[in-house]
Amino acid sequence: MAGVVQRREHRNRGDSEPPVLPGRFPVFGHLPRILRDPLSFWASLPKEDEITTVYIGKRPIYFLRSHRLVRSLLTGESRAFTRGLVFEKAAKIFGQGIIVSDGEQHGRNRRLIQPAFHHHKIEHYVDIMRSVVEERSSTWTAGQPFALSSETHETAVEVLTRTLFRADLAARAVEDVKRAFSGIVEGITAQALYPYPWMEKLPFPVNRRYERSAALFHDVVKAMIAEQRTSPLQDDSLLGTLINARDQDNALSEEQLRDETVTMLVAGAETVSTALAWLFHELGRCPQAEQRLVDELHTQLGDRPISYQDFRKLPYTAAAINEVMRLHHPNWFLSRRAVSPVSLGNRCIPAGGEVAFSLSTMHRDPEVFDHPLRFDPDRWLDGRTDDLPRSAYMPFGVGKHKCIGDAYAVAELMVSIACIIRRWTLAHQPGTRVREVPWTTVQPAGLVMVAQPRRNA
Repeated sequence: MAGVVQRREHRNRGDSEPPVLPGRFPVFGHLPRILRDPLSFWASLPKEDEITTVYIGKRPIYFLRSHRLVRSLLTGESRAFTRGLVFEKAAKIFGQGIIVSDGEQHGRNRRLIQPAFHHHKIEHYVDIMRSVVEERSSTWTAGQPFALSSETHETAVEVLTRTLFRADLAARAVEDVKRAFSGIVEGITAQALYPYPWMEKLPFPVNRRYERSAALFHDVVKAMIAEQRTSPLQDDSLLGTLINARDQDNALSEEQLRDETVTMLVAGAETVSTALAWLFHELGRCPQAEQRLVDELHTQLGDRPISYQDFRKLPYTAAAINEVMRLHHPNWFLSRRAVSPVSLGNRCIPAGGEVAFSLSTMHRDPEVFDHPLRFDPDRWLDGRTDDLPRSAYMPFGVGKHKCIGDAYAVAELMVSIACIIRRWTLAHQPGTRVREVPWTTVQPAGLVMVAQPRRNA
């Protein structure tokens, strides 16, 4: 496999720029086709070309179809690419948090943040996760339809708020953080897909909501950091760990603390809440899988609450999480930007070129996964994925920008499944039609479910 090469003069002979996809519209490029159904559009790109050029307005985007090239991009020469278009637009909310930053700053902040996600910390957070999920799900009304995506999102926000902030501050912060979320999700996506950069400065409602939400988010988090610093006591919260983090006696600055806290709140809530909503959607369509989860949890836990030590005893639950992160991966569009002319495979990417890929589409490759649109947790059991290429499944990314909170996210999914599924059966409201709507994550639009108490719960 050809990898990433930093300089044009080192590229293989015969390298050429990727072919342009036919059907480009004047002014808007391929954007109308992308917006109609983004996931189907990416999946429809010619398979014979590992890289295809598509246009958003007059801006070329070099889209990777090959999972091997995606892994090469993410693990290749660190100086060949920087964070791309999507992350540039997200900087209004994330600042220079690790999801956006690059280079030395990213490496240093990642080292300072990493201890907050040590398994001993995760073990402590599990108790908070369980408390939040049990409290919220206990208020559901039997037989009453509700929007599951909204519920999972609010639950994820509350979990993160209570693990991030000191206990006495978290209760006050939850509602402020929820209110600040309005406009963030659609704003990042809209500005990344504008065919011309000047459009993000126009007074569109989506732009105004994004600006207001970003400012409110920053104000809320800044106030919480200031209050948390007044505590004379050591605390085990995520923010407490970040405040006390040191690297050669240097700590995170106030601005860095704000950016990293906002990053955890926004990125963490979106990924977990989306995956959980999709999981219960699939379980509602696959009662056999739901029953196997119930049976495994009953066998391994009985009536006691789930703990961190139980995770390794729940292989089918872990398989269900793997499968929902494959079939419904939240990230439908990510990008990198070439610093100088580079080669990917046998194609040349010019300096400044935007290279994009879709983990959602990549995880549905029929050449890798049998029946890729089928929810099948069993594909992750009994050694069935032993021969899977390392590049075929990357739920939390790879390389220096791999998600730092992957263990936290899995723990929250494990806890949420165990708490909800042992108490409730969730079924689709009759007539429900669920659609994939890509914003910053692929949302299950129209997902309305009805909860009924589980027998013998």
